[in-house]
Amino acid sequence: MVGSSGTGSTLTRDDLVISTDRLAKLLGDECVQVVDVRFALDDEDRGEREYERGHVPGAVYLHWLRDLSDPDDPVPGQIAPSDRFRKTMEAAGIGDGTVVVAYDDGVILMAGRLVWCLHCYGHEKVRVLEGGFLKWAREGKPVEAGRGRPRRRAVFTPRPSPQFRATKDDVLRALERGDRVLLDCRMDETWAAAGAHIPGARRFPAPALVYPGDGTLRAAGEIERMATEAGTGRGSPLLLYCGGGVSAAWAYTALRTVGYRHLRVYDGSWAEWGLDPSAPKEQHNS
Repeated sequence: MVGSSGTGSTLTRDDLVISTDRLAKLLGDECVQVVDVRFALDDEDRGEREYERGHVPGAVYLHWLRDLSDPDDPVPGQIAPSDRFRKTMEAAGIGDGTVVVAYDDGVILMAGRLVWCLHCYGHEKVRVLEGGFLKWAREGKPVEAGRGRPRRRAVFTPRPSPQFRATKDDVLRALERGDRVLLDCRMDETWAAAGAHIPGARRFPAPALVYPGDGTLRAAGEIERMATEAGTGRGSPLLLYCGGGVSAAWAYTALRTVGYRHLRVYDGSWAEWGLDPSAPKEQHNS
C-alpha cells in the first residue's frame, strides 16, 4: 500500500463528523453501524471492558491491535492487509453501503484511526462521533451494556487507496527530495519523552485539535490557523506521523474536515523510526 499522490476527494466537516443528537436519531437505522474503538496504551484490554460496561446502543467493538492491525508485521499496529480487513469489517456488519460512526474516549483518538483505515480501503462513508462516548454519556443519551452484535450480514469490498499511507522508505525519499512537509503529531508527553524527531518535522500535536475537557473537534478556522502556524497550506503535500500511527490519523481526519487533500500517514511512525539506528534523527531544540 505505497503510493505517491496522497490526494483524496474533497470532504467537508459534515462528511467526517456527526453530532450526538444526529446519531441519536439514527439509532436502529439498518444503514448505520456504530463502532466503539476505545483503547488505552497502558492496558490494551481496558477499552473493551469499558465497552462491555456501557456503549452506544447497537455499537460493536473493534480492537486496534487484534482487529484493525497486521499481526505479522514486526511493527505493532500497522494497518491490516486487505483480506484480513475485509473479514473484520464484514464480521462487524460493515458493508459497502454502510455508514460507519466511530467513537473513542477522547484520550487515545482511535476514531480517527478507523476513519483513516477505511479511507485506505476506499470506504468514505465513515464519521467520528463529536465528543465521543464521554459527550454521549454526559448528555444522558441511551447506553447499553454487554456485547452488541451486528444487525446485518455485510459484504465489504476493499478498494485499496495507497495514496494515504506512507512507509519508512517513502519518508526517507521525501527527506531526500525535500518535497513534503512533515508534521509531528505526537502528544506532548510522548514527544518530550523521545527527545528527538524526524529531521525537519514541525510540531502539530493531534490532541490540541480538540477542545480541552470537551473532546469536540475545534472549529474550522482554528484548525486552519494551527496548520498555517505549522507552516502548511491546503496545497502542501503533507506527511503525518506520531508515536504509532493513531494521533497522526486523527490529524489526518481533522485536516480533511477543512479541505486538506494531500495527506499521507506514516504508519510505522516513531515506533518504527525511533528504533532504527540508521534512520536520521534530530534532537529537539537542536
